[in-house]
Amino acid sequence: MLQLVRFFLSFIACALVTCIFAAPIETFYGIAEVEEPVLLELIESPAFQRLKGIHQYGVAYYTTHSEEYTRYDHCLGVFFLLRSKGLSLHEQVAGLLHDASHTVFSHVGDWIFRCENQETDYQTLTHSDYLERSGLGDILQKHGFRIEDILPKEELFPALEKPLPTLCADRIDYNLQGAFHRGFITRAEAERAFHEIAFIEGEWISHEPELWKKLARYSIFMSQECWGSGTEYVLSMWLAEAIWRGIDIGILSVDKIRFGTDQEVWDCLLASSDSIIHKIMRKIQNSSEYYSYASKEEANLNVKCKFRGIDPLVIVDQKRMRLTATDPAFAEEFQTAKDRMARGWMIKIK
Repeated sequence: MLQLVRFFLSFIACALVTCIFAAPIETFYGIAEVEEPVLLELIESPAFQRLKGIHQYGVAYYTTHSEEYTRYDHCLGVFFLLRSKGLSLHEQVAGLLHDASHTVFSHVGDWIFRCENQETDYQTLTHSDYLERSGLGDILQKHGFRIEDILPKEELFPALEKPLPTLCADRIDYNLQGAFHRGFITRAEAERAFHEIAFIEGEWISHEPELWKKLARYSIFMSQECWGSGTEYVLSMWLAEAIWRGIDIGILSVDKIRFGTDQEVWDCLLASSDSIIHKIMRKIQNSSEYYSYASKEEANLNVKCKFRGIDPLVIVDQKRMRLTATDPAFAEEFQTAKDRMARGWMIKIK
């Protein structure tokens, strides 16, 4: 009898702990019921909540692509995908934090810190340092994790990271959420793609090639019109110049760029009475007056950016193959876009 009483008391205690410490975390794909203390504390930390103020598309949010999609939304999406597919807690943590180190305006940080022409971007180079300095490292250590064990590297976490054009959890989420916000797919299609894709033998594989063709076309569109466009290149270059001027005259700091939010820095620059900053911000807000795409003869800048088109693995007639292998017309479309970006954008700065 005493043992039975102890069992029920233990059961009640466990239930109370779960009730107290479990929390529903809202993501784009649905509610994640999270009980692990490390995840709950990381998500609620100021450093992670900061990502609500870091827009996925950087300067484009203020100029050409104003989708309400933040690094916070993206990180939770990646985390929930990994969790839903049964990946390890370490990989879930790595996915949750993989973009925590982004500076204000996301990849504008590559321009600010002179990484725009390097293979590795600034946030990757400084990820460990950011986790340590932001306090996220302390939370990890408190729960028995080491920073070096949750770095978003393919050799550690092949579901999270893969080289282009292969799918990975990171790439799946920013194409799914992005395609929805841009109107390429419906929410129902985004949720279907999320639930049907599987991580099998080290690869993400889909049984819905037509749905993923829509998503691949979105990746081609964004590669040329946003992520790797001449416009994005020029606007990022100018915004970096304005930020460096703000640092030089003391209205901004490197820490504000690394640990602040987009709106804080944008408002600071717009409010500045400095004539140089004022001129640059006018160029950003009225960019068509100051640059244009041009012929090779007229251009004074040739912009070459990474092509981020995806070519998922799909199952057709019980065979695993690249999406481009299933449709010659799409394969030509994909290669044409890749070749176009390899040639670069000819820009005339006025």
